[in-house]
Amino acid sequence: MGRCSRSRRTDIWRRSRLAGEEARKPCIVLVDAFAGKPASTGEEARRSSAMIAPGPGPSTCAGRFHSRTGTMAEQLYWRDIEDSLGNWSGLGVEVEPGPTNRPPLYLRTGANARIKLMHHDTPLFWATLARDHCGVWLVRNPLADGAECRLLAPIDSPTVEQHAALAPELRIKAWSRYFVSRLSESARHFLTPGFWLAQGLLPEPSSTASGLDHWRFTSVIDPLTHVPNWHLYGEDFLDNLQPQTLEWIDWWHGGGKLIGLHRVDLEAGRLKWWRKKAREGSLPPILLWYVGGLASYVVIDGHYRLQAAIAENLAPSFIVLSATRERGFAPSLEHQQRVMDSLRKRGDAVPRNPALSTENLNRVLIQAFDDRPQYRSATPAWAGNEPESQWCDEVRQCLGGQGLADEVDAVIGRHG
Repeated sequence: MGRCSRSRRTDIWRRSRLAGEEARKPCIVLVDAFAGKPASTGEEARRSSAMIAPGPGPSTCAGRFHSRTGTMAEQLYWRDIEDSLGNWSGLGVEVEPGPTNRPPLYLRTGANARIKLMHHDTPLFWATLARDHCGVWLVRNPLADGAECRLLAPIDSPTVEQHAALAPELRIKAWSRYFVSRLSESARHFLTPGFWLAQGLLPEPSSTASGLDHWRFTSVIDPLTHVPNWHLYGEDFLDNLQPQTLEWIDWWHGGGKLIGLHRVDLEAGRLKWWRKKAREGSLPPILLWYVGGLASYVVIDGHYRLQAAIAENLAPSFIVLSATRERGFAPSLEHQQRVMDSLRKRGDAVPRNPALSTENLNRVLIQAFDDRPQYRSATPAWAGNEPESQWCDEVRQCLGGQGLADEVDAVIGRHG
């Protein structure tokens, strides 16, 4: 999510995958937002593609998880994602189609850019896009605060210690596999059929010394790493101690937000335990879901770990799960020819410029001839069949009950 970029725009469209008799069942829609600066050239588009690196066998680079649920029975296949130099960049997860039953946690979309995040039949929040595309209104449901939306079993101490013993560069990879494995075993996971990416979102070392508001987090940014580039800022963490019912997600003077799904209790014993782990340097990463229609991240697992990191003033790490769509890419033949002509002219001469080392020239060649497909973030949702007036009535009742009746017109009218 680029900072202060007016060009960030959200498109909401519907693509029914069902026809005829199937059309009476809930259909999948895509809720998309471009997370990044405007792509004025093909180079920018190529930076958000993904490469699924083939592995030598299930024991090292590939594997399969089988979901054992009765209503959401799918098989999950995973592969390590690597750049052209073999560096690990994330985990690719292919979720095979199962029954049409909705997962316990899912997005529901309706007419006029109306969105709801549902946990079973309970809305956790409502959202709607401003008419001028400068941001999103977010209305959190205080009545849903009593029941935590727990999708994963708690992480036990032996698992924490096992991962803490790994070298720092291996931990995020191991935790990515752990979370995907646990989701596959859960009857409550939210991974819809298709291709998903799990990527690390790590703190920038230069930003961690000055407190929460200065924290910055980035994923791997490298032209040879063909996965989306994620960014997050500490100033965009929404408060989970005293959650506000109404939030304005400003895409003009800020980025997307980090949205929690329930309140955190300062007196909880697990918060104290996670604070201890944060001080020891063994705090597991927080699992996030990137929601394109909000250009924001939703906390799936780790509310108390996040609060522990904030309390100890120690920036945590994150793992971002994002659903994607594949799009083919054809490199420019003209650009390839220019690169080859330049290399022929150079011949075997030793370059005077260190930037023209053999390694860098190889990178130029790889980029010029790279025809791997692109994987763009595309958040799946379920098309609602209720009238828009129901969404408006629910939001009106929620805001009115929290003393925010004066804000109803702005939210329902989609005024930025």
